[in-house]
Amino acid sequence: KHMEAMFHRFAKLLPFRIDFAYRKTSASFGHACKYAMCAEFRHLLAETEKYLAGFYWVMEYTPKKGLHIHLLGYLNGQYHQNPYLLSRTMGEVWKRITEGDGYHHLCRKKDNYPVRIDQVIHYADTTAINALRYAISYLAKSEQKENGIILGRSTVPDKSGRGRPRQDRNG
Repeated sequence: KHMEAMFHRFAKLLPFRIDFAYRKTSASFGHACKYAMCAEFRHLLAETEKYLAGFYWVMEYTPKKGLHIHLLGYLNGQYHQNPYLLSRTMGEVWKRITEGDGYHHLCRKKDNYPVRIDQVIHYADTTAINALRYAISYLAKSEQKENGIILGRSTVPDKSGRGRPRQDRNG
């Protein structure tokens, strides 16, 4: 429902996914608790949320990656064509907050993901929206959530009332 509300508010969105984790060689890897990671991640969002149109995140754990967070962020597609600069900024902030223990990975089309989401999507493009829906379903999977489901999402801003009225999607 969050995605649908975002498209109700914005005519074009640029979704992107970034993974945040701790370096395997760091003191935090394998020792950080979910509460500490949530606090650090909320600190990251407090510093960078102003650049995002919206977001959804979920925490997971695997023995190989340890605790990690998948962030699905949205940029306003009217103004942005590429999430790289923001992802780099978020990665630098994450590294600073975690005192060098953290790293990030911007998931791009070249990473062999089954669907591509890192492109501007128009509210009426059902094929691209279904691909995004598939990517979101991956974040919602129940595996790797042994500690329960820990997630968060942005509130959707109110519609501005500006701009041309939308045409009916079906006609």
